Amino acid sequence: MRNIAADGRCVVTTEDAANPVVVEGIAEVRTTREEIAQFLERVNAKYSTTHSIDVMDPAVNATMRVQPRKAFALTSADFTGSPTRWVFEDSDK
Repeated sequence: MRNIAADGRCVVTTEDAANPVVVEGIAEVRTTREEIAQFLERVNAKYSTTHSIDVMDPAVNATMRVQPRKAFALTSADFTGSPTRWVFEDSDK
């Protein structure tokens, strides 16, 4: 949290080292009940869980949103032919 508060630039990656997706962006802490509820609804749907909003209490657990600036991905089966890069509209290139 201290690092994000000082500088929101961050990198988010998938766990698959053989077929990575890397997203560079700006992290922002989200604290409104509506934003946290939307996030939690998606998490519960994806993982078939039933966590209550209390789990995401901003005083205890941070909820972050990453605004993507650039993304990069590749597949190990086509290492030289698959690398793909995206730059999003409001990126400062």
